[in-house]
Amino acid sequence: MAPTFYHYLPVPMVEKSEEQGRTARRWLSVGAVLALLLLVVLVTLLIYFAGRANSEACRDGLRAREECRNTTNLLQRQLTRSQDSLLQAETQATSCKRTVVTLQESLEKKVFQTQQQQARIQELENEVMKLKKELENLRNQETSSTEQENSGSYMVVSSPLILLVTMFLFF
Repeated sequence: MAPTFYHYLPVPMVEKSEEQGRTARRWLSVGAVLALLLLVVLVTLLIYFAGRANSEACRDGLRAREECRNTTNLLQRQLTRSQDSLLQAETQATSCKRTVVTLQESLEKKVFQTQQQQARIQELENEVMKLKKELENLRNQETSSTEQENSGSYMVVSSPLILLVTMFLFF
């Protein structure tokens, strides 16, 4: 390999450390300026957003959001009450339906019992009519037999009487 020649001018040590000190100060000042610039930007942004946060439009928006939240809560309570009322009405309707079914069954039983009683009454009336006819027949038979007996006894009584009257007339 061929020899390499470095041609650096010899620099005295004092100059080198001064140059390094200047470079370090430059970087430090650049860093400080950047930090200060960043701080100014951040403070400016903070002031800007704080101003916007306290602006009238932002306060109106917050008020509107709060009113919306209150209205939503009110509507939610009303909805809950309405749902509870609906549930009670459905429960009551179910109870009423059961009551109606029970009453209809009772009514059907009563109608059936009434029909049975009316049929029994009809049977009894027919039986009473038959008994009345039998009684009337028996009375008619009794009346006719009594008349026959009575007419026979008149005959018996009237024959001697006629005989007596005729004898008296002849004498």
